[in-house]
Amino acid sequence: MTSLPPAVASERFEWADAARGLSVTLIVVMHLWAIHLTFWVADAAIMRVIADVVEWTTPLRIPLFFFVSGFLASRSLRKPWRDAWRGRVFGVVYLYVLWVGFSVAFLWIENYANGQPTGNPVVAFATNLIAPGTHLWYLWALIVMFLAVWATKAVPGWIVLAAAAAISVFAPFFLDHPYTQVGSAVVFYVVGARFPAITAWMTSPRRMWIFAGAAAVYTVSMLLGPTGPYGFSDPFTSAVGVVAMVAILAAVSNQRWTGALKVVGRNTLPIFILNPFVFILLNDLLVRNADLAAWLAASPRGAAVYTAAIIVATLAISIGIKVGADRIGMRWLFAMPQRWFRRPVAVALPATTR
Repeated sequence: MTSLPPAVASERFEWADAARGLSVTLIVVMHLWAIHLTFWVADAAIMRVIADVVEWTTPLRIPLFFFVSGFLASRSLRKPWRDAWRGRVFGVVYLYVLWVGFSVAFLWIENYANGQPTGNPVVAFATNLIAPGTHLWYLWALIVMFLAVWATKAVPGWIVLAAAAAISVFAPFFLDHPYTQVGSAVVFYVVGARFPAITAWMTSPRRMWIFAGAAAVYTVSMLLGPTGPYGFSDPFTSAVGVVAMVAILAAVSNQRWTGALKVVGRNTLPIFILNPFVFILLNDLLVRNADLAAWLAASPRGAAVYTAAIIVATLAISIGIKVGADRIGMRWLFAMPQRWFRRPVAVALPATTR
């Protein structure tokens, strides 16, 4: 394995888009379960299905996302720092600050409208810039992880991997949420960014055999149940889950039926940012519509249809807002304005005449 990955051509990796699409969809399902459904259809059969999905994919959702993020960031490790940091650091810092501001304002207004304690939004905003406390923690983590990988790119890969593995193994003992999730995902980001040979192996012609073996180990590990402080998120189970999922997605990503998943994977940013807002607003809607809330609670079939519709609608609405923002001149909502970091243009002076 090379210590530093070779330059990666700026091509689309179909399996990576599919993997990110799967990861963000599973995160939306988890948020829907925790933020919305548990308050309204807790006794419906669909909740048992969703709870099983959430439980069985807990070791996979975040590690898969950060593995792919590290893999896509690997091409930046050989670029000049200005080019590498423009998108991986400055662009993400911009988005984090912008959307933390929006998130704090949204929650303040929502709490105020519902007569709940609001707190000081300025203090909440300033606190979140240093210590992430909203669902946007993953943006903060992407900044920190890339800077760590960049700072250690001259260090032999095995040393960086050993340090990252130690952080991921011991994170549950020493860190609180969301730092536990950040620490647990570090090793997957490092493997994606620094060890292209592992990615090449997972996506090789042997990928179906790799998937079969890793999927079997993942299933056995999950059936054995939670152990120690890790619960269902122990690093071993996460590792084999990521291997299984990357292998199978590499095998099927060229199939037409994966198209929707790849579209979702190319729009993870707006989906990550916007999905909790959708579920909070749905809570407000049901609070103000007792008849609809009662019907959902009393209709198992209705609750199942509602759940499926909300998942699809949340993905579609988030992508639609991004597309709409781009078309009406509000691209700055999801990308740092290009003019903020434009290279100075050298102006050729006319030759002097004598």
